[in-house]
Amino acid sequence: MINPTKIHIIVNELSGSGNGKKVSTALITLLNKKKIDFNLYPSQYAGHTIQLAANLSNEKNINFTTKKYLLLIVGGDGTLHEALTGLGEEQKHIPLAYIPAGSGNDFAKGLTISKNVTEALEQILNCKEPKKIDILHFYESFSNETGYAVNNIGVGFDAATVKYANLSTIKKKLNTIKMGSLTYVVSLIIVLFKQKGFPIEVKVDNVRLIFPKAFLVTVNNHPYFGGGIGISPKASPYDNCIDLIVLQKVSVFKIIFLFILLLSGGRHLNHKDVHYLKGTHIEILSNQLADVQADGEFLGGKSVNLSIQSSIRYFWI
Repeated sequence: MINPTKIHIIVNELSGSGNGKKVSTALITLLNKKKIDFNLYPSQYAGHTIQLAANLSNEKNINFTTKKYLLLIVGGDGTLHEALTGLGEEQKHIPLAYIPAGSGNDFAKGLTISKNVTEALEQILNCKEPKKIDILHFYESFSNETGYAVNNIGVGFDAATVKYANLSTIKKKLNTIKMGSLTYVVSLIIVLFKQKGFPIEVKVDNVRLIFPKAFLVTVNNHPYFGGGIGISPKASPYDNCIDLIVLQKVSVFKIIFLFILLLSGGRHLNHKDVHYLKGTHIEILSNQLADVQADGEFLGGKSVNLSIQSSIRYFWI
């Protein structure tokens, strides 16, 4: 069990349409009861967590590699995504503690982190040592962009769904009735009738495949995406491998059927129209404009030349 002298908390109070504020308020009460000192750093705009994490990790008088100080992130998957971006490669040895407060909370589900504030804090404090896990590290050569993802990177249908979910009012409306985790499912159904196929080439280690009409291309670090949908049941953040699923454009009725198989214990992986590969290095190339997302953060509609592999990070889990 760890007994930190001080916890430095980056909190996105707007995550989960205000759930971040509720979680941080409850967390402050718990820390005061336990007489654990803390500093609070509210993330006030998109990208602010990147800067906050970078600033804290470079503080010379704070050594986050000891059990004396903890860096704790409170927010959704997007907030955690930004925190890892802020740490980058230079500070990747710094362990993160995490309490979920978003709409989907896929990372928490994949890593069995409790969504209950009290239980999540106890999970952190009961750790003896930080746990080593894999995340996704990508480089996109067309835009010369490097980034990270804790959950998944998607091209096509799931990215278009993320774009719709983020730009529409659906997430806010569902969060107000405490059903924010359904945001992705509702958006998915709407986008299902709009998304078109696009040509793409993928390479997983030494296996190269070409899909003339790809519909969904998703690289996964653990089983879940879109608010707990188990799209990649064989994926694990502990095996130093990453999983790729490609679905070519098929009829809406077949997609619905595959979705039913997905909800039935991952049986969709056995279907002939679902292409599943696992490896240590994945490349995705498309010269046609396609929507791209990482951890539910829309990266734009563009041609892609993605190189993805796993990278080790440390968490108090």
